[in-house]
Amino acid sequence: MPKKLNILFATDFSQGSKAAINTIGLLERHYPTEVALFHAVESYWKNWFSSGLYQKEAKARLKFWQKVLPTKHKKAYIELGNPAEFILRTAKKAKSNLIVLGKKAHRESARYRSGTTIESVVRHAKIPVLVCKKQKIKKVICGIDGSDASKRALLYAIDLCHHVGASLHIIHALPAYLPAFGMSKRAVHKEEGKFKTESIKKINQLLAHIRFHQIDYDLMFQDGKASEVILDLAEDHDYDLIVVGAQGHSLLRHLLIGTTTEKILRYTPCSLLVVK
Repeated sequence: MPKKLNILFATDFSQGSKAAINTIGLLERHYPTEVALFHAVESYWKNWFSSGLYQKEAKARLKFWQKVLPTKHKKAYIELGNPAEFILRTAKKAKSNLIVLGKKAHRESARYRSGTTIESVVRHAKIPVLVCKKQKIKKVICGIDGSDASKRALLYAIDLCHHVGASLHIIHALPAYLPAFGMSKRAVHKEEGKFKTESIKKINQLLAHIRFHQIDYDLMFQDGKASEVILDLAEDHDYDLIVVGAQGHSLLRHLLIGTTTEKILRYTPCSLLVVK
């Protein structure tokens, strides 16, 4: 993580956004932090906004949220239009190095259609995005696959755990081996064992060059699809935060962050940090 956090906190005034305030307070206790507070009015509110009624209400609420935020340095922005576009544009304008969003609870009414807004921001942001669902960060799980993206995510997770005193659980999912057509069961079993051994060796070699700063961590290997393994562990063991890396720059929508990250984003039971 950067030595100083310049956070863009985009609020839709939902319960998830309230959880995000507590998370920002936690980060501020461990990192020098500045916050820009942002709210966008979606285009279907246009008539109400034009009359000045909603604009007045939103400005009043932003002022209140500014007071609630624990950080001293905070600006407020309000815009009319597509929330995701304005969040990304404002993050660039404010020179933010972290976007913080609150994940709307099921059945909760909020100003943003948070599923599409959050997914769009995470896909297209050039900086890390923290989607808050829980208020604390005590147990962190980080999924790695040996890629540069997952290494960046791991380094970010280590620094965060080091500063906030959280435990870190590193998971590498071992995907099913896909045998060549016509292979015997014995040959498949042998190649599958070899494939898993090589995968484990690759991860251990990666971790051998990582500094863990004396944090409490462990490493797990588990058979299965990465997204399902991470989601199941996060839910079963009550993790507070999942950390994953985004893959990159494909023109295909789901490959902008990777199919694993896309699924975790959609179904995460806890807070999620997507590292770019």
